[in-house]
Parts: sequence; C-alpha cells; structure tokens
Amino acid sequence: MPAILLDGKIEAQKIRAELKDEIEKQGLKPGLAVILVGSDPASLLYVNLKEKAAQEIGIKVSRFDLPTKITETELMEKIRILNADPAVNGILVQLPLPEQFNHNAAINAIDPAKDVDGFHPKNMTGLLSPGINGPLELIKRTGVELTGKHAVVVGNSAVFTQSFCDALRIAGAHAEPTYPENAELIKKADLLVVAVGRPAFIKPEMIKPGAIVVDIGTNKVLSKTVGDVSPEVAEVASFLTPVPGGVGPMTVAMLLKNVVELYKQQNLERRT
Repeated sequence: MPAILLDGKIEAQKIRAELKDEIEKQGLKPGLAVILVGSDPASLLYVNLKEKAAQEIGIKVSRFDLPTKITETELMEKIRILNADPAVNGILVQLPLPEQFNHNAAINAIDPAKDVDGFHPKNMTGLLSPGINGPLELIKRTGVELTGKHAVVVGNSAVFTQSFCDALRIAGAHAEPTYPENAELIKKADLLVVAVGRPAFIKPEMIKPGAIVVDIGTNKVLSKTVGDVSPEVAEVASFLTPVPGGVGPMTVAMLLKNVVELYKQQNLERRT
C-alpha cells in the first residue's frame, strides 16, 4: 500500500488561519524584522514567501534588503537598532549570509528574547526553530505514537541533527543522529528524517518497510525542486513528506507562530 503523503500545505493553512484569527480577535500587533544581505535567488525567494505569509495573517514586517558591500559592523549596528525597537518582536537574519560575514556572530548579536529562528545559543524564548518544529508538527499529525520508536536523523550538520534528535526525544522517541554514509543505522529507523542536500539520495531499499520518512531536502534539478528522498520510497514507507509541499510550508507557518508567541511573551513582561 503506498505511503500516505503528509501535505504540509493543508496543515500550514490551518495553522495560519488559527494565528490570523487569534491576532484579529485579541488585537495583537506582532512585528517581524527580516534582514537579507545580498541578492541570492534562493534567499530572496524564501524571504518573499515569509514576508507575504506574515502580512496575510496580520504580522507587520519590517524588511531590510542590504547590499553585499556593507561591512559586518554595519550589519551588527542594524541588528542592535532592531533589538532596541519595542515594535519588533522577532528578528530574522536570512541565512546563508555572503561568505565574508560571520554567520554565528550575526546570530549571536540578536537579542535572545527576539530570536524567532531559535538559533541563538542563549535562546530564552523556549521556542523551537521553525526548521525543526515544522517537520515535527507534521510527524505528530500522523497520529503515530512516537514513544519507543527508533528515530534516525541523517544530515551533514551535526548541530541540526542533534537538535532535531533532542526534540524527538522529548516527544518520546529513541533518536540518533547520523551521517549519510551510515546505511545500516538508516535501515533500522521507524522514523527517518533526511537533510543531506542530495537529490533522491534515499532509495526504497535503504529504508525499513512501514517507516515514516520526513524529507527536509530541497534541491534544484533541471529547474525542478526535488527532495533528498526518491519518490519511489512511497511504495515502502507508511508516511512520506512530498517535496515541494511538505515541510516547507510548515516551516513558514511555525515561523509565524513563533512571532506571535514572542509578541505575547514580550508584552506580558511589559505588563508585569
């Protein structure tokens, strides 16, 4: 029986509708500042999508498209100004930055209380990164009990795979991070999360029959967006996230949810 496709568009629309309703009924005025340095086409596309989605539900977006020629000092000063602006509840620096910039320094410069992406090492918001929470929410919406399940997160970034495993452990799963070469461990996964940046890397014979497979990859092949998981995996898996239309829309929806939550946290602090 073919896998059930986890449609992120439908689930994201539900979340966005709930957030829009909450903003309107409670008179919330959440603000998001987005910084884009340079003109990378993929980054420009992502920022446009985030801006449009935020505005549609009532989040005020302050967008700053900065030229590549700015200095790191100038970037830090822009972040400092936004940190001090009470109308800005969340700050997002679109990654990757041009190679001459220190990515970690830019993230660390954001006020931890306005860290909408959940990347700051001293994050104090209690919010998960949308890149983790979006896929995680899709997994939860399968209705499958994660307690006791063997989850494997395969990727090239140790920080990402470990962070995702931490979130899965909180949800009850036994989770292990690994690299793409560990075929033996990948084959054992009841839940497989893939973020390797290789088109159709995961083949049907590489996964455990009946596994839940979450594809976080986005790759361009002949101008077409494809994932890290071969579509044929649907013949073996029980659930599969499509690319496009799987985790991408959910990641944006969770970003918006984080902005609203930051607004509530900060305004509660002001009232108390």
